[in-house]
Amino acid sequence: MARGRDRVHRDAGARARHGPHVHGRVGCQHLAFAVDSRAEVERLHRIALDAGWTAVRDPKEYPRFTDRYYASFLEDVDGIRIEFMHNPPRDVG
Repeated sequence: MARGRDRVHRDAGARARHGPHVHGRVGCQHLAFAVDSRAEVERLHRIALDAGWTAVRDPKEYPRFTDRYYASFLEDVDGIRIEFMHNPPRDVG
């Protein structure tokens, strides 16, 4: 896997060798990328949609994780779930 400026590239031959990903099959199920802001979650979500990825969950808060957790979930063309998340540290006061 190589990372471009605004995108992640994976081995294109993997799909030809193994077919599309199926949830529950052994292998990579979910990749999460921590980013610096909610705006960055939304920007990367838009880039992924423009690249043809499928939205699983649009950007939103996930208070069941923490009261600061903000994320979006998508699937790439091979069915790998990708998460862009922002979870800033709790303010110490």
